[in-house]
Order: sequence, then C-alpha cells, then structure tokens
Amino acid sequence: MKFLLLLAVTSAAVAPAPVLAQQTVWPLGEAVKSPSKALSVPTKLDPVSQSLTDMLNGGGRIVDSHLGATGPVVTLTWRKRNVVCILQGANPATDQNVATSECYALN
Repeated sequence: MKFLLLLAVTSAAVAPAPVLAQQTVWPLGEAVKSPSKALSVPTKLDPVSQSLTDMLNGGGRIVDSHLGATGPVVTLTWRKRNVVCILQGANPATDQNVATSECYALN
C-alpha cells in the first residue's frame, strides 16, 4: 500500500505540468506596433429602428452570435445589410420588463 502511495506521489511530481499558452487579446491594444495591427478607421453604425424579431420575421438570417458583457450579441443579414444587435433581457430587479434589441447596420 505504501508503495502505491509513493508511486502516485512520485508520478504526480514528475508528470509534466500543462503549459498555458499566452492568450492573445483581441483587438490588439493601441500601443501595439505590429504588422497585424489594423488601423482604427471610422466605421458606419447606422441605427436600425426595427426589432430583431421583426428583422428575422422579415427574412433576416443570423450569421453569428455570442454572449457579450450585457447579454447576447447577434449578427444577421437583412435586406442586403449586415446588422449587429445587442439584446437586453427582461430584468425584474429593474423597470426592464420586456426583452429589447438595439441594432446597428454596418453597411
């Protein structure tokens, strides 16, 4: 029994520890000097006065989604436009009693 315990402790001590890869932060910071750093250029963010529901019911297609800092962020194509929508869920702790979407066309 002592031999098995010693073997387990020794194995754990000499086993290679996983090396954590350095995680790249995106986008690259302003101070970064790199050929892969894009220039910051003005980009159109045209407010869309349609709800995400209306755009999807009107033929819009979701092409990407992820969880942002305040909720889901959805990218869709709608009427030959690329639209980004930030969703805010209902929150009983505030006066936000219905889900809303804030959408911007990129082109």
